[in-house]
Amino acid sequence: MNPPLTLVEEIELLSLDDKSGAHLPLLPEALGYGLAGAILADLEMAGRLVTSGKVVEVRNSTPTGNSLLDPWLERLAAETQSHPIAYWLSVFSDEKPAIESATLEHLIERGILKREDKKILWVFGLRRYPTVHNEERVEVRTRLGRLIQGDEAPPHFDATLVSLLNGCSLLSSVFTEGQLGGRSDRIQAIASSDPVGREVADSLRQMIEALMMAQSTTATPF
Repeated sequence: MNPPLTLVEEIELLSLDDKSGAHLPLLPEALGYGLAGAILADLEMAGRLVTSGKVVEVRNSTPTGNSLLDPWLERLAAETQSHPIAYWLSVFSDEKPAIESATLEHLIERGILKREDKKILWVFGLRRYPTVHNEERVEVRTRLGRLIQGDEAPPHFDATLVSLLNGCSLLSSVFTEGQLGGRSDRIQAIASSDPVGREVADSLRQMIEALMMAQSTTATPF
């Protein structure tokens, strides 16, 4: 029996279209911050990190045994001084290709995804990652949907997942407006309970504002 999915696996799974297996149309930076936050949160839940006071501290550098997490734990443990969450989000988001590639391979090895390579006009490669049975994605979406629509206290794992999805602008791609309508207060209450998710949202917002500012200053006036 497979162990439960990690946060980074669930976020990657939800970032793919249900039918085609194509990546949803998100800003690459947005998913990068979401995956980076998931790495930190997964390591914290594994008892390796603490993120109190917005500073990341390694409390236990013993490998978790999970190949998705241990390379990043090793990198964190090798740092000689403490850094805020936002610093590590920036560092790890730059590693999005490596994190995403490893996560996809992990999901393929677990029999959850499969890889399909197609060609357009026999030239351009097109890679997709459809689910094998789609049970896992349905389970995650059903679980989170009930949480968002309900009023009970959320489990820590699910609260963190909602916070990360909301912070990297993926929540609105996972659920329809009808499913989220009227639940913004509930979503914000859940999202605000997790410091890593809050930092993901803040970091992403600052990044987008910086990009918009750069575009406005370089735009050529008519």
